[in-house]
Amino acid sequence: MALMPVDDALAAVLAGAHGLDTELVAIEDAHRRVLARDLAALRTQPPQAMSAMDGYAVRAADVAATPATLRVIGEIAAGRPATIGIGPGEALRIFTGGVVPDGSDAVVIQEDTVRDGDRVTVNETVKSGRHIRPAGIDFKEGQVLLRQGHRLNDRDLALAAGMNHAALPVHRRPRLAMLATGDALVMPGTTPAPGQIVYS
Repeated sequence: MALMPVDDALAAVLAGAHGLDTELVAIEDAHRRVLARDLAALRTQPPQAMSAMDGYAVRAADVAATPATLRVIGEIAAGRPATIGIGPGEALRIFTGGVVPDGSDAVVIQEDTVRDGDRVTVNETVKSGRHIRPAGIDFKEGQVLLRQGHRLNDRDLALAAGMNHAALPVHRRPRLAMLATGDALVMPGTTPAPGQIVYS
């Protein structure tokens, strides 16, 4: 009788197999666990347009010809909302991760500027959208980023955390038992007879 090919044998074994029950585990305990359902983002990343560089938030039209001198009307730190917008001839000092203010459509990097009190001279032109990370460029709320059946690795857990998941739905781990039988096996601590081996 011909032997069954390995792929066919594996398919036959797995034909009746199914995932175990679902349980919710803390994200720090989910490494190498198998995701029980699709996982969608609970937030948009970034939630607003943010600066990708340290520099000045400007209107691209104001720096279409350089050098251009603008009035600095404030500052936007990383992780802080923009509380004021800019108008023609104005700029806001902005840091990487700062929310782009209303009225601005570009960021000039600080290396291309010279600051003098409340004035900044821009020496390089920028196009609209330059050095700005648009809202949702990484992912959007509701977007499925991890699929059911996926075995979670370190990168997946970092992504799930960024999606704002503190716990993940995974399949329960199986409980395994190994049974060894046969006249050739004897328990540890006994003296094997000829032809017998100690079970380990």
